[in-house]
Amino acid sequence: MFHVRDGLFFEKQADGAVRILKRTDGRDDAPVVFDMVLDKHSWASVIATMSFYGEESYGYFRALLFHDNLPLPSGCVLREILPAMLGQESAAG
Repeated sequence: MFHVRDGLFFEKQADGAVRILKRTDGRDDAPVVFDMVLDKHSWASVIATMSFYGEESYGYFRALLFHDNLPLPSGCVLREILPAMLGQESAAG
């Protein structure tokens, strides 16, 4: 599990759901405050809502693709600008 801080943990499940676990502190044996699982669609909604694009437009779709480790579709603006954002040559340049 990924420990963010202060006993807050996240773990991606095999089906794409995300487990959120809060312990009283960061120790593995610390008492559990809450333990819940969000399905992958709910998780993508959270990520999209916190992102620049929000859940409107195509923010949710992009968050779901990212979570599922799927490539961006052809024609997506990000496919064109991502190399420059990463300091790489574009495919066209």
